[in-house]
Amino acid sequence: MIFNNFFKKETKLDYQHRIALDIGTEYVKAMIVKFNQNNSEIIGYSRVKQDYINMEGGAISNIEEVIKICHKAIEEAVAMADYSPTEIVIGIAGEFVKGIVTQMNHTRSIPKKKIKRKEIDALVKKAQKSALKSVQQELLEDIGLENIKVELVNSSVVEMKIDGYKVTNPEQFQGKNLEVTVFNTFAPLVHVGALETIALRLGYNLVGIIAEPFSIAKSIMSNEAYEFGAIVIDIGGGTTDIALIRNGGIEGTKMFSLAGRDFTKSLARNFNLTLEDAEKLKVAYSSSESELPSKEIEAVLKPDLDLLYEGIEVALASLAKSEALPQRVYLCGGGSALSGLFDGIRQRKMYENLPFFKRPEIRLLEAQDIEGIEDKVDLLKGAENVTPKSLALQSTKVKEVEDHSIFQKIVANFG
Repeated sequence: MIFNNFFKKETKLDYQHRIALDIGTEYVKAMIVKFNQNNSEIIGYSRVKQDYINMEGGAISNIEEVIKICHKAIEEAVAMADYSPTEIVIGIAGEFVKGIVTQMNHTRSIPKKKIKRKEIDALVKKAQKSALKSVQQELLEDIGLENIKVELVNSSVVEMKIDGYKVTNPEQFQGKNLEVTVFNTFAPLVHVGALETIALRLGYNLVGIIAEPFSIAKSIMSNEAYEFGAIVIDIGGGTTDIALIRNGGIEGTKMFSLAGRDFTKSLARNFNLTLEDAEKLKVAYSSSESELPSKEIEAVLKPDLDLLYEGIEVALASLAKSEALPQRVYLCGGGSALSGLFDGIRQRKMYENLPFFKRPEIRLLEAQDIEGIEDKVDLLKGAENVTPKSLALQSTKVKEVEDHSIFQKIVANFG
């Protein structure tokens, strides 16, 4: 079998299989993905509840317990798919995962000479070094630690120009001024290392780590989003993740640790409940089945909701950089199901304090809206499954690039 695979020339119809693993604060979701250049399908899926001690602020706090949960989720998904892949792609989130856009310009000494791959490589490396310094400075301001070790998680080209003209692939063009805009995502080594340990202990080849807001933004990049832009707000269990699509690409992401778990904790404190019972109360309240008066629960949750809305507005102001924000805003994530949250965001007069031309159009984004991958198991539905379905889709686009140039990687990720 090894020799057959060795001599067999891979065609675009050959299927590959991968595990896409979403390690969330509330649940671990594992998907078995089958794909080739023409089709992508989810053929196995499982969701396993996390213990409350396993995650903090969207990041792993108990590796041993998370490994057990991941093993169970993957085992169940593999059983459903009747196939066990060797490769895995894992999503990453957390308030210290940073996305930053960097623009690099280069004036060429011989404009008539055709642009070579190494010129792009050099510019992207400069962009990554510049972004790294900015991220380390941002983390210093956030947590007060100097020279914190971070790793590059994603690198994607937002825009390439030659003498002011946009191109999708500058190789073989001529020109004097070369401009490359790159969106880079960095994460602290402690978080990346935890995911590498999990993949190793589970026995899978880790082919990629994808920042989750990046995966959602890439997955909704329709012609409309490319042309007019969009904002994605993913309210999960541990963090709220925001991604800005503008000028034909992903311009930035912001994350902060206020989300569904915080609502649960407030209910637990105020009504003297365990976290488990508080979670049940929150779900019952959102489905209008609570035994407690809704007004009492609303009063408890209002300060957290106001803080969440303010956090979203601060993040958007930072991402906007005083330029106009897209009118279309997508809300998703399990935390967005909280009763009153969606209406609360819609009622905020964000257009008064943020650079919107008019009142933004806020929509609920559901897993069914993510195109490009077929849900064969028919289980990924609703706003709470946007992240895992997006992660599954983007896992099919990850290429192993150890033996390739940066140029090949960024062109593969363009758009």
